[in-house]
Amino acid sequence: MDWQSLWRDFSEQPAAAPLLGLYYKFMNIKRYEHMPFYIYPSAKSWISFEDTIITFLDWFVDAHELERNKGDKNRSFYQRSLYVYENFLRYQNDTIANVMYDTQARKIDYDRLNATVSHANTTFFLATSAFHTLGFMYLSYFFRFRRVGLLPTFGIACAYYYAFTKVNNTAYKLLVDRPVIQEARNLGLDKHVQATGHQKNRGLNFV
Repeated sequence: MDWQSLWRDFSEQPAAAPLLGLYYKFMNIKRYEHMPFYIYPSAKSWISFEDTIITFLDWFVDAHELERNKGDKNRSFYQRSLYVYENFLRYQNDTIANVMYDTQARKIDYDRLNATVSHANTTFFLATSAFHTLGFMYLSYFFRFRRVGLLPTFGIACAYYYAFTKVNNTAYKLLVDRPVIQEARNLGLDKHVQATGHQKNRGLNFV
């Protein structure tokens, strides 16, 4: 084992990277070296199946971006997965995605939009978490001495789910989408504005 590489992974890579690296090295030990012969066939079969899935996802997610994103060429599936995890909240906003993929704005414009959506997402999650926590506390207090049958329980659950969805959608439009759209318009990117819930015709460059 290369301890220097392992230490570098712990220092520079995401927390899961060295663990995934150790897992991969263990599962690829050759027969009769260190892995018992009765484990090797199953391990080899599993790692082959896992590689098939990872390779498929790797090409499926990244094939259309190789020519535009040269820095992503040699990144592993796990590194790209981390990128998706860290940037999902930005790209789920249609206006941000349009500006990222359908045009090439100035770096300062991207910085301003990223700061706006980051602050807006923080506000959104804090506000909705507080609202739903207080709402759940009130429901618990309201039904504390009441016996509720199966059908009323199902009805209450459906009503709560409906309210939960509507509150989240409304809060997202007010706390996230509106500031992002306003900032995009301030930067002169009006043609890339897309309100949440609205459709927009896409080119072949947007997947």
